[in-house]
Amino acid sequence: MSGEMPLVEVLTAPVAYERPGQEYWAGKTVVVIDVLRATSTMVTALAEGYDWIYPCGDVETARRKAEEFAGSTLAGERGGLPPAGFSKGNSPREFLGTGTRRGGMVLTTTNGTRAMEAARGAELLLVASFLNLRATVNVLQRQKAPVVLVCSGTGEDFALEDALLASAILADWQPDHPLASLYRAYKGNLEEAFRSSRNGRRLVGLGLEEDILWCLQRDRYDWVVKRGEQGLLRGMPMADDPIS
Repeated sequence: MSGEMPLVEVLTAPVAYERPGQEYWAGKTVVVIDVLRATSTMVTALAEGYDWIYPCGDVETARRKAEEFAGSTLAGERGGLPPAGFSKGNSPREFLGTGTRRGGMVLTTTNGTRAMEAARGAELLLVASFLNLRATVNVLQRQKAPVVLVCSGTGEDFALEDALLASAILADWQPDHPLASLYRAYKGNLEEAFRSSRNGRRLVGLGLEEDILWCLQRDRYDWVVKRGEQGLLRGMPMADDPIS
């Protein structure tokens, strides 16, 4: 991108992204990050055959929306596991496709969908993971509006893996940004960093260690994922996206 870079703010925990009113988000490009695992699951599901995802901040809203969207898949987690009555959880490996389109999904997670709800007033909302890092950066390189990187966190706290992705985005896009050094420091040993994080330890304890390895993959999908009409998340190959 030529010319002056847009202003970038990084929010690293729920207290940071839930405090501002909706006027804060107006006119901004927001990138929601929840590496382990919500945004990794969203990118995987859309690239592997789902047509759309409706993110919900709470379980009861998700159940109600799944009834409204007849035929949709009800998926999500609390404490890392699917709530009662949900057909799928929040493991990206559950959504690997068969080469056919598979309709829509209603998804609720502990932090990722919560962050999206907080940022509902954004002009443009993108969903980022290591799986689609380069595609996301390519969109950001064409932005002129202020950008907010929202790290969803773990519970009420900071999540290292989310900050590492925010840093990786900046390392590719604005390499002189102070936060870009975090990714460079961990780049050679991301797997250990993920495993040692609070989310990583929980996933290992739940027998979901393979999810960590899946979410570590960089640029598996050349897909842009963004929020569109009716609040639905949709994805498309980067080459087909008019803003990329």
